Amino acid sequence: MTKIPARIEITAFPKGKRIAVTTSFDDGDECDRRIVAAFNEWGLKGTFNLNSGALGTSGIRPPDGSREKLDRSEVAELYRGHEVAIHTVTHPHLHKLDASQIALEVLEDRKALEDIVGYPVRGMAYPYGSYNAQVVEILRGLGIVYSRTCNNASPCFPPADPLLWATTGHQYAENPSIPEQFAKLHANDRYSGVFYVWGHSFEFHDRKDWASLERIYKPLSGKPDVWYCTNIELFDYEEARKRMIIAANRATAFNPSALAVTLNVDGELLDVSAGQTVSLVK
Repeated sequence: MTKIPARIEITAFPKGKRIAVTTSFDDGDECDRRIVAAFNEWGLKGTFNLNSGALGTSGIRPPDGSREKLDRSEVAELYRGHEVAIHTVTHPHLHKLDASQIALEVLEDRKALEDIVGYPVRGMAYPYGSYNAQVVEILRGLGIVYSRTCNNASPCFPPADPLLWATTGHQYAENPSIPEQFAKLHANDRYSGVFYVWGHSFEFHDRKDWASLERIYKPLSGKPDVWYCTNIELFDYEEARKRMIIAANRATAFNPSALAVTLNVDGELLDVSAGQTVSLVK
């Protein structure tokens, strides 16, 4: 006897994870190396927003602790497994520029970064966190999937406007701190959402406080019910889950997207591969 499932849920995150943790760092400072090394060890993911015009072109890696910008030659390998995103060519206050300059700052940065990393660069963070309505509307026509602000919001995802994306908080947030905020949310079995932290790697250097890298971020890591993702992976999965097609009779499901999407079928998780149609009948 066949049994049609009573409830089919499209999970918020892959594998039915209940929380997603993502991070964002600006400016492409050589201090990013320490962030990446720590994240690779702890299993965290980072999105790194780079100013292509500030990157070195000598082919020589700046020495650790120099507070210089990275050299182009190391960018692709350094950020492998993470995300490189737009931060404009020269880091201006975009709201002070005219339309043509805004478009050039964004598109030229995107093109330069794509030449370096070898994949489409689709995300962005606003330099200085500054923008206005004109900036946002110009980005909307340039194929930018999201742009991070310096605002905080809870919940922060999905944003009403991806080009005005707020975060959970800055890495040096206090009362409560980032680890305290995360611990409280993670301890709540009913909580499901995105925990999004941003900052600059050089803050640890300038404060002579590299110990806080581990204090802030390691408590976020190693949780089996957490998806550790980049900013663009978060948006790509959200888009894929929106495209899932569940048959009206609940007997089959079709995934037309290029990413696997997880279903919760009467309490059992089912991954539906890209382009796959699956039977939901037992």
